[in-house]
Amino acid sequence: MRTARLNIYLDDPALREKVKIAAARRGVSVSAYALMALRRQLAEDGLLPTAESPQEAARALDAIRERVGPIGVPVRLLIEEGRRR
Repeated sequence: MRTARLNIYLDDPALREKVKIAAARRGVSVSAYALMALRRQLAEDGLLPTAESPQEAARALDAIRERVGPIGVPVRLLIEEGRRR
């Protein structure tokens, strides 16, 4: 996949630190965080489709699983608890 570079100038120096913190909280780079925000806004503006393909959704879920790690509770116990509620 080819990538294109985009430079962004911020009007508030404190905004840069907030973006860095938000990206770190999600465990992604500032570039990845900005790209997510841009895609979300473009979809909201009707310039990009809002639905991900199943493959993209699966890749995103795999990335989250790798970042978070095992939850330490067997899934069957979670299902049983959910059914009891």
